[in-house]
Amino acid sequence: MARPDTGQVVAWYICTAAACVFLVCRLIVRWRLLKKLYLDDIFVIGATLCLIGDLAIQHYMFTQGMSAMAKATTAEEINMMKMIIPGSTLYVTSLWLIKSSLVIFYKRLADRTRYETVYNITLAVLGATWLVLFFDIVFKCFPPDRQWKSIENPDLACPSGPSTINYWLTILFNIFSDAFIICLPISQVARLKMPPKQKLGVISVFLLGVLVIITSIVRAIYSYRNEQMITCTVSMIETAIAIIASCLPVLRTLVFGSHSRKGTYSGRRGYELSTSGPTGLGTGKQRTTVSVSHPDTHAGELSRHDSEDELVKANGLFSLDDAAGISVTREYFVHEAGMDGQSLR
Repeated sequence: MARPDTGQVVAWYICTAAACVFLVCRLIVRWRLLKKLYLDDIFVIGATLCLIGDLAIQHYMFTQGMSAMAKATTAEEINMMKMIIPGSTLYVTSLWLIKSSLVIFYKRLADRTRYETVYNITLAVLGATWLVLFFDIVFKCFPPDRQWKSIENPDLACPSGPSTINYWLTILFNIFSDAFIICLPISQVARLKMPPKQKLGVISVFLLGVLVIITSIVRAIYSYRNEQMITCTVSMIETAIAIIASCLPVLRTLVFGSHSRKGTYSGRRGYELSTSGPTGLGTGKQRTTVSVSHPDTHAGELSRHDSEDELVKANGLFSLDDAAGISVTREYFVHEAGMDGQSLR
């Protein structure tokens, strides 16, 4: 006979598998286009590893009777309580790594604008809030072993105040930071000059983060009701959606393709203008090549003025720094013809 809530356990594994698939696709695209990984990629890898660790902890708690707490033995309750601190730590760490990876990704797209300072401050705030939550999880009941020793000795029970504070800190930090991070790129993209449909498509990618906020609110409700199984399930869904949403901007190239030419990756743009027409007794053809080079790029690297992930492409627009160089090369091809129309060899 199947154990209660087995379907939720299956959902845990589905969420983890989906997040891993998107991560692998993200890494393949990164390596195929850029031949290297960035810091935001490393953060998403770390978040996925935390998700896998959280899955292992929740599955262990399920085997100890988490789905039927009333029937759990004292030993099983102690084993489950011992998993609360590492499980909560992995949950918070995975979400904060994803938040940080998104901010780092947006910061790289900003490219020396006033947004870069905002992103740096946001990263500092994320680091500070993670530390607050980490120490609050570990030391809300000191010493930590009181959480499971109180099962056999009620006199060691932890006060309810710190747990309530931890609950509200996690909820508020999580939801408000998600909302702020979602608004950051939208305000930046809104200033770009691109077709309205393309701009709407880019903004819609970022708005997928709204799903993460919705799942965070749902989790807060079930956590307040102290429904452990459904809280764990929503936590897995929330983290998986966050990982998938963080991979979508990079995976955009799989859907729309990469439109950059080889010259873009070397930091140079080439434009060719050709004219042809009769000249006297012969015909002439002129080819003019205009190359725009940027001093802040090197061969083999993607220009920062192009979105390195093909995320933001302002069609027909490019900017030149003061130190940028413009070289113009003209090549003339003259084809002479004789009086009788036959070519002269």
